[in-house]
Amino acid sequence: MDIPDFKPRPALRYASQAGGPAVRRSPRLPAITPDRVSQVVVGLAAFFGRLALFITTDLTRTDFARYISHAGILGVTIGAIVVSASAVRIAQPELVPNAPLRASSAFELASVDYTLYAAGGALLYPQSDIVRQADPYTAIPDRPRRGVIEYTVQPGDVLFTIASRFGVSPESILWNNQETLNNDPHKILPGTVLLIPPVSGVIHTIQEGDTLESIAAAYKVTVDAIVVEGAQWNNLLEGRLPPAGSTLIVPGGQKEFKGWELPKAARRTATGVAAPALGLCSSVSGGLVGSGSFIWPAKSHWVSGYNYSAWHQGVDLAGRLGDAVFAADSGFVVYAGWSNVGYGNLVVIDHANGWQTWYGHLSQIYVTCGQTVWQGGTIAAVGSTGNSSGPHLHFETRYQGSLPNPWNVLPAP
Repeated sequence: MDIPDFKPRPALRYASQAGGPAVRRSPRLPAITPDRVSQVVVGLAAFFGRLALFITTDLTRTDFARYISHAGILGVTIGAIVVSASAVRIAQPELVPNAPLRASSAFELASVDYTLYAAGGALLYPQSDIVRQADPYTAIPDRPRRGVIEYTVQPGDVLFTIASRFGVSPESILWNNQETLNNDPHKILPGTVLLIPPVSGVIHTIQEGDTLESIAAAYKVTVDAIVVEGAQWNNLLEGRLPPAGSTLIVPGGQKEFKGWELPKAARRTATGVAAPALGLCSSVSGGLVGSGSFIWPAKSHWVSGYNYSAWHQGVDLAGRLGDAVFAADSGFVVYAGWSNVGYGNLVVIDHANGWQTWYGHLSQIYVTCGQTVWQGGTIAAVGSTGNSSGPHLHFETRYQGSLPNPWNVLPAP
């Protein structure tokens, strides 16, 4: 890059073009200019110098000559200080907005009204006048959190928003809050206190007999994941574990998700007679056998809530409160009532061919235990009971104990 040749030139006066409003110019400075001061100082120095030379020719006046010489040196010094203290001011005319400008032909030789011009006549500022502006918005690089924190769920929070806010996977939140959530994201309600790890993985509480190898195997990671990748959180000394009751961060650790099972224990009534647990049907002799081909259980064919995943093994289908819920295939009812594991009002239909379908969060149930139902028949109404943040239908498909993805058996939307 070429560096322009800077030359000081006297600032030009500016005025608006014909008819335009007047432009306020810089105030006129006193007539004493640096050039004039310099000329006076040089003249005085020459005068005292000649006077000293004349006097020193007479050796009888050495004291007087010394005084005169000192006075001359003092005068030159004061003059130099005066000249150096005269700052060069940049001419900055205050212009009227939107008024076209032109340079007048007259020069205004103000004492400090000098401007630096580069090639092409562009106005530049001297380097000594450039001051770096303060930037209050300093960019601070992201740093990993130092440990586990507690977070209180706020209104509007769901599993995904919390996970995104803290930069961890949704599974990590469920794994590390199993006592609170029981692997159910619908239990994330305002006021719930959650443990948030500093990284996706598992928070492990050390038990008696634990080793690094056993912990790594339990969470499907290597020992290096705990010792090396987790060094900034665990700070292990020569691979030794902290005492029992302490916690370790296991980056990338995983736990198993299990689907909710129907309650099998009977409950006691007020008279002491055994009765089926909640909505579980005590005995079902059988009924229609399903076709193995499913239809949509609700009018809406899109997700409103959580989709199918390892930790949410069903789909939340959109629906308004009271909308009809249909049997996805023919079969018989094996559960109809309240569920204490998050489903709220629940209906389970067995299709007698290895398949079951589950319908949760219902507002109304229109079938009873053991009842035979036909594919497409109305069995309940959409609701928001149990662990639910709004009206929708939680729909699951189960085959011989597994929970396959409902999208794989439902027709195209």
